[in-house]
Amino acid sequence: MGVRYEAVTWNGFKKRYDLMVLAAASSYMALFMVLSLLVFPDQNMMTVLIRGFGTLAILLLHLIMAIGPAARLSPSFLPLLYNRRHLGVLTFFMGAAHALLSISWFHGGGNVHPLASLFTANTHYDSLPWFPFEVLGAAALLIMSAMAATSHDVWLFFLGPRAWKALHMLVYMAYILLIAHVALGI
Repeated sequence: MGVRYEAVTWNGFKKRYDLMVLAAASSYMALFMVLSLLVFPDQNMMTVLIRGFGTLAILLLHLIMAIGPAARLSPSFLPLLYNRRHLGVLTFFMGAAHALLSISWFHGGGNVHPLASLFTANTHYDSLPWFPFEVLGAAALLIMSAMAATSHDVWLFFLGPRAWKALHMLVYMAYILLIAHVALGI
């Protein structure tokens, strides 16, 4: 092979950036949990975690999508643009935590495999109010997983710039699917 895998070169800025991002995400989750339990004291802790991870993922996705236009308006946003992939991978992990907890909580413990239950429990594709919003979230998570898996520069070489960019432009489709997921889920 002509290309070899190289680990991410962690310089001081990337370490501080990632620590700040993880601290902000952890703070958000802690604040979300405390406020949720204060406002709704009878709420189940699993529901609070599911909603916390879901809202954090969609907030991160909004931030990721705002960084590009912000960097065009002001060069002070360029460090965020250069490290946007880190936010994308974190967004995937928060969405995956939301999905795993949701599937285990709402579809686990039955006679049917949880994934089979997820896709077969609601078949009201012809009704907007009862549309199976979970399928939209699953499709968005599939896109996000492909993007997170190919976020390293080695994939840019293997896939080529056009294919890599086309794959990562699917973030807009994932965004639309997630907005529909949230709107129909409410």
